[in-house]
Amino acid sequence: MLQTNLVHLLAISLVLMYHVAAVKVTIPPGRTECMGETVEADHFSVPGGPRIDGRVLVSGNSQYYVPFVTIRVLGPTGDQLWQQQHVYSETHFNVGARGPGAYRVCFYNPWESRTDAIVDLVYFTLAHLRRGAGPINIPKGTQDDRSKEVASQDHMEDVRRTIYGMSEFMQVIQGSQKYLHRKLERHQQTMESNRRRTLLYTGLEMGALILVGLVQVLAVMGFFKPVKSVKASV
Repeated sequence: MLQTNLVHLLAISLVLMYHVAAVKVTIPPGRTECMGETVEADHFSVPGGPRIDGRVLVSGNSQYYVPFVTIRVLGPTGDQLWQQQHVYSETHFNVGARGPGAYRVCFYNPWESRTDAIVDLVYFTLAHLRRGAGPINIPKGTQDDRSKEVASQDHMEDVRRTIYGMSEFMQVIQGSQKYLHRKLERHQQTMESNRRRTLLYTGLEMGALILVGLVQVLAVMGFFKPVKSVKASV
């Protein structure tokens, strides 16, 4: 019985660990895109203050304009929990959760942005970041007594809360790894773009210098051309 319950709890934890996935959307000027995440009531049985945690990266493809967005986090009743305007590059939000239900994060690309905004929601999850679940107390006695005691409802509830807390912690760790990976990709793209731009400008500069040098050589050679004398007729 104990092994069966633990297997079920571990399966639940694995599902929770893969529940959060990165989402990338392109938002035209004047448009709003929202993404949601449903938090079950079981998550709020974990001790500690539940928090809605997430990271966002913002970028664009325009060479002339830098997009920026307004980000809002909404609770299950539609009330606004957090907002930040003029996000050009990245931001991190961590706000208190207000019970189970559907939480949404909305991105608004204003007309003043003048270009499409590429928003990368690296992760968006609930986590008890203040304090984790307490340790599980294993009773003393024989193995049979311990197994029966651990298999009781109270101890299984402790195990369930611990697994929920661990799964939430793993979600934050996985999200942080994704965030660092996205940052590395963006730096590599920036470096590659700068390298191509530098090579292009260097090639144009060298071409201009070679052209100016040829013009100067031709001009100097023109000064030393022999001048044919014209004999006057007698």
